[in-house]
Amino acid sequence: MEISFTKLRVFRECPWKYKLLMVDGWRIPATPSASLGRSLHRALECFHRKPTPAPEDLWECYESRWFTSGYPDEAARQAWFEKGRRMLELYLESERERRTEVVAVEREFLYPLGRHEVRGMIDRIDRHPDGRVEVIDYKTSGTREVLEPSDELQLRFYGLGCRESLALEAELLTVHFLAAGRRVSIPYDAAGEAAFKEMIRGTADRIETGAFAPDTTFCPRCDFRNTCVRSACRDTPPKI
Repeated sequence: MEISFTKLRVFRECPWKYKLLMVDGWRIPATPSASLGRSLHRALECFHRKPTPAPEDLWECYESRWFTSGYPDEAARQAWFEKGRRMLELYLESERERRTEVVAVEREFLYPLGRHEVRGMIDRIDRHPDGRVEVIDYKTSGTREVLEPSDELQLRFYGLGCRESLALEAELLTVHFLAAGRRVSIPYDAAGEAAFKEMIRGTADRIETGAFAPDTTFCPRCDFRNTCVRSACRDTPPKI
């Protein structure tokens, strides 16, 4: 099978949720937060694909790539649009201080792993003046000063894909929290590659067997907590 980080993450959260999404075709309803995230990712891709991007280019990219669905009304849509503008203002401040070269944006990778294939998309790859390669993932929510295990898992997934598929030796893995204008980085640990590959391969093997037993510990944070027949916490607000 072809495994992405989304498939890996969802299955590790709850195999039953994986079945609902990837097998049964359930869809997560659009939300303001998700729509804004999509808009900002598209705007930043547009911005960095320009040969010599200027600040005004970012605003043009943002307006032209704005994703309109997911908002309850026009007032909410405008409020979230302004929230996105504030995030991009912080982003431009960080760009003025940047000394790295942007070598890729929205860069796809694909490589074989046993009988499976691993695919992913990296938001941005930079090269430092000393030659180090940095993998960057944008987050439009959260203001963490320390990365959570899920953040580190995603960064390692992308770092490995960078090395296996793109012939780039990622040394630095970074989450750029757009809402806070904060970057948090960790080094890439090549010593753990074998075990990490085995975890990815093993997860793909389990998915193939159809082992979709529910894990109800994830129910409080699940998008389907009020509609899933296996939910342990129906009619409750989401746990953030």
